[in-house]
Amino acid sequence: MSTPNWLLLQVKPRQEMRALENLERQNGDCYCPQIWVEKLSRGKRIQVEEALFPGYLFINAQPEQNGLTYTSIRSSRGVSKIVGFGVEPIQVPEALIAQIKLREHMSLAGESSASAPDGPQSGDSINILEGPFKGLKAVFSHTDGQQRSIVLISLLNQQTPTLIANTQIQKHA
Repeated sequence: MSTPNWLLLQVKPRQEMRALENLERQNGDCYCPQIWVEKLSRGKRIQVEEALFPGYLFINAQPEQNGLTYTSIRSSRGVSKIVGFGVEPIQVPEALIAQIKLREHMSLAGESSASAPDGPQSGDSINILEGPFKGLKAVFSHTDGQQRSIVLISLLNQQTPTLIANTQIQKHA
């Protein structure tokens, strides 16, 4: 058995899974780390699985075992190029791949059992969990993109709109 020869591949935009599938069809030992990300979709928070390194994946290129050459890897659907310095491809240490796999496994195991909470709706009472307004109660106004929301905080008997990260607020029970 030969030693692992992990290479880093740059793939075409949003085609990590396409490249992975095509390389695995050619008996390639590929790895595309995944992570759970919380996003807002139609006013609700949902958990989606995305590539940890968008635009990249790893392949264990061992031509004597699986017959994959640099040329066949580069010409696979979804693959843009083999990342390297000049003409020499970068070799990724096996220890780094093992560490990424371990962290990915821990992350997926911890978050997959938790269901995604529904986000607050306009007019809901919320608690602020972090930041300079920590501990204050506010009223949810609306979302501002996927990462932030606008909330109304009562300051000096006046409701002031404030932009806060979605991770810093929680719907009041």
